[in-house]
Amino acid sequence: MRKAAFIISIFISALSLSGQDVIWKMTYDVGIPFSATKEYANQVSWRGVALDFDRFVNDNMAVGIGTSWNVFLEKESDSYYERDKVMIHGTQVRYINNIPLLARFSWYQPASEFETYFTAGVGTVWQQTRREIGLWAFEGNFWQFAVSPEAGIVFPMGNSYLTAKVRYMHGFKTSSAPTLSYLGIGLGFAW
Repeated sequence: MRKAAFIISIFISALSLSGQDVIWKMTYDVGIPFSATKEYANQVSWRGVALDFDRFVNDNMAVGIGTSWNVFLEKESDSYYERDKVMIHGTQVRYINNIPLLARFSWYQPASEFETYFTAGVGTVWQQTRREIGLWAFEGNFWQFAVSPEAGIVFPMGNSYLTAKVRYMHGFKTSSAPTLSYLGIGLGFAW
């Protein structure tokens, strides 16, 4: 509960800051899994959204916070799964939900018609794995240390901006959590 109150207070504080020194970005994200993520759910994630907030500390540097949500899914018919010395057979559906909470450190470089940026994100990621087979479901909930480098472009469009980005998300393996690794490609708006 204290974590949720802390996160909500950060977002409320961010909303109250001066609009001239900040940039908000909301993007639709497609995720391409790598490594252990790909082994668990090999399909491209078409279910993703991200919200990022950056506050400029000078003309080129910004600090902020960011979060996103991606869902990876794979369905496999006629599969076997062994758990606790019991073999289960049936259609298997595997999900990975993840929500990272990251501190962002960004460098913006203006150009004549657009602006590029590079971001280093560091923080935590909540990862939920779920395996459904027949009448059974097996679920794991994990918190992991995460890093997320990102590169993007911001194009002016009247009073708002169009933004495109490529973000790599890596949640480090723990004793109970598998590695989370995917490339996110996002397109959306900034203001």
